[in-house]
Amino acid sequence: MAQYQHLPIYKTTYDLLTDLMNVTKEFPRDFKFSLGEKIQNHVIELLVLIYKANSTKNKKDFISEILNEVQFLDLFLRISFDLKIIPQARYCVLIEKTYSIAKQAQGWLKSSFEYEPEPVYATV
Repeated sequence: MAQYQHLPIYKTTYDLLTDLMNVTKEFPRDFKFSLGEKIQNHVIELLVLIYKANSTKNKKDFISEILNEVQFLDLFLRISFDLKIIPQARYCVLIEKTYSIAKQAQGWLKSSFEYEPEPVYATV
């Protein structure tokens, strides 16, 4: 079983999840089970994708999914901020963490391309 809990991207995502669990429980009832639940589910999916990416040799597909999930999360957080559900100070902290996750995933994706073994061609 691959270790994933030591990964900085996992730690940042886990911190983001705990922050968001606290933030979304303060959402107004109209948004708690629609927007709040979507936000929580996307962060949980991020954790699952990080585990899957770390557990396989072909990381590229999972890392691409991580980047997509971060974009969705960024969108939902922006909507929450624009609707004045999330205060500006909390929004800034949450967005910094999502950007950190995206940056780490980009680096992980880049490193997975750099270390891809060269194909071996038979010489005739």
